[in-house]
Amino acid sequence: MQPLVETEYAIELLAKGYICVPLREGGKHLDLQAMEYHPLHLQGRRKDLKELAFRSIAFQLSQKPPTREETRRWFREFAGNVGIVAGHGNLLILDFDDSAGYLAWSCKYARLSSCTPVARSPNGFHVYLRTREPAVSSSLYSGVRRVGHVKALGGYIVGSPSVLKDGSCYSWLKDQSPFDVDPQPVESLASLSLRAVSPFKHCYDRVLKRGFFLPQ
Repeated sequence: MQPLVETEYAIELLAKGYICVPLREGGKHLDLQAMEYHPLHLQGRRKDLKELAFRSIAFQLSQKPPTREETRRWFREFAGNVGIVAGHGNLLILDFDDSAGYLAWSCKYARLSSCTPVARSPNGFHVYLRTREPAVSSSLYSGVRRVGHVKALGGYIVGSPSVLKDGSCYSWLKDQSPFDVDPQPVESLASLSLRAVSPFKHCYDRVLKRGFFLPQ
């Protein structure tokens, strides 16, 4: 995308209630320098610092969104990818790792999956929803199978029209972009026959007499 187009795209999404963040060109990581943060993790190539920075920034932005001016500054003359912060306004994004997992789920929830924003990723799909209560980023399970991730508080997703180094890309499904439809409200993951942890974990916890709680 041309920088001007990308800047206006991010600002238009902000007006629709979505927070866009700059990602490094060809990749999925936040471009901290474009956001005026010092990328501490690059000095020692430390993954723990990177994950802390990304989670913290995503959580902070979900609670205190950037202004139009900040968004314009981040994306001015920017040639990288675009991320979308989850959690803001209880935005929950189902990140299905592959088409099989998404298609199996969407067949059961055809009406919901056809009237909410959905993007195709290089290998799977992203489904944009809003929950009644705040949710936390986690894994995504359908039955006993792990099918992807939940992006909510503390998380972000690579958004359309980003392109990875291998040429694969992200794109909104026809008539299902944020400019066409709004994220549909849902009660919880459980109401979608999904869960944040494997059902086996609760079995292990009971056997080992460890306490647990359902995060969603």
